[in-house]
Amino acid sequence: MRIAVIGGGAVGCLVAARLAAVAPETALVVRRPAAAAAIRRGGLSLTTPNGRVVRTPLTVTDDPVALGPRDAVLLCVKAHDLPGVLHHLSPLTGPDTVVVPILNGIPWWYPVDQPAPLSGRTLTSVDPGGVLSAAIDPDRVIGAVTHVAVERHGDDAIRHVKGERFVFGDPAGRSTPALSALVDVFGRAGFDAQATPVIRQAIWIKLWGNLCFNPISVLTGARMDALCHDPGTRQVAARMMTESRAVAERLGITLSASIDERIAMAAEIGAFKTSMLQDYEAGRRLELDAILGAVLELADRVGVEVPTLRTIHALTELRARSRAAS
Repeated sequence: MRIAVIGGGAVGCLVAARLAAVAPETALVVRRPAAAAAIRRGGLSLTTPNGRVVRTPLTVTDDPVALGPRDAVLLCVKAHDLPGVLHHLSPLTGPDTVVVPILNGIPWWYPVDQPAPLSGRTLTSVDPGGVLSAAIDPDRVIGAVTHVAVERHGDDAIRHVKGERFVFGDPAGRSTPALSALVDVFGRAGFDAQATPVIRQAIWIKLWGNLCFNPISVLTGARMDALCHDPGTRQVAARMMTESRAVAERLGITLSASIDERIAMAAEIGAFKTSMLQDYEAGRRLELDAILGAVLELADRVGVEVPTLRTIHALTELRARSRAAS
């Protein structure tokens, strides 16, 4: 399988390194020439969960034109960075290419083939002006959810902390050869890969924890274990999860785990900084629109009151703006 991974962040590098071992034509597309040069020079340094350091040679470029069409293009960038990489899709896309966004939060394609009040309307929080919906044919899309914890350490080094699970699904619930091929190649790369006919359910299962712990981590500076065990932050997270469950249920999603069970799952990650806290500390833009803003937009559409979600969103948004102004 000929694969291009767009995005040299922690998850993109992990995916590219592991897939390259079983699909040698895998290529990593990064934004900065310096990052491409660093990986070309010595390969990608991957520290595994058991502490072993592996150097993996990778085909890497900041200009994908020479790569040609791929069977699959994996979009491993922040949701708000997607419009900035659309120009990379054209040289990588052939008639049968699938586009696989591996993103946090609610993806731009979520309303596709959904009933009212979602049908026929883009989500402005994650697709302002409908740019993504216009540029990417929804029939090409395979949805994805990842349950891996990874940290980036410089241009050419990452640490895989925990997790191997990837869930893939066609937004319309179809079983396709491309979906089967994707699950197969991820499985051969050592990931726990599976297909689902209800990919939106898988998105909500992950989002249910992310939408509370990510912003709370930015407000407190705390790691996952502390957030889950501190009585105060645990109570705030529980309120956020109660409100977001109501939104999900109005959209036909059932979250079968209890709130205590979901928090316990999050606690298993241990002393890990959420991706949003890592972004905040590095001065990068936060994924607040996809992880929480889109949920507020969905709540408005289905008529669910979410006061705690709105409060945390407002506080986190102001904290990010205050950092930028300082």
